[in-house]
Amino acid sequence: MSSTYEMKPGQGSAFKNDKKTESWHPAYRGKVMLPNGQVHWLDVSPKKTKAGGTWLAIKVGNPVTGGAGQAVPVTASVGEADDDIPF
Repeated sequence: MSSTYEMKPGQGSAFKNDKKTESWHPAYRGKVMLPNGQVHWLDVSPKKTKAGGTWLAIKVGNPVTGGAGQAVPVTASVGEADDDIPF
């Protein structure tokens, strides 16, 4: 069974950062679509409060670009983004 996740404005997802090699690298990386339709990189890092509680630090990074520096189309879903590669 195959399902395709379609990113919608105001939503995103992050997955465990398997490429983390330094302590300052984010624990999770992903993408988020802003309400205006732009897709940006997303970094998420768990942190501790002075009282020992847990909170998440979230950083919205640069826009995600497709081939040749073009922005990812608003209508593209995560599973279809690679289908437009011309090779």
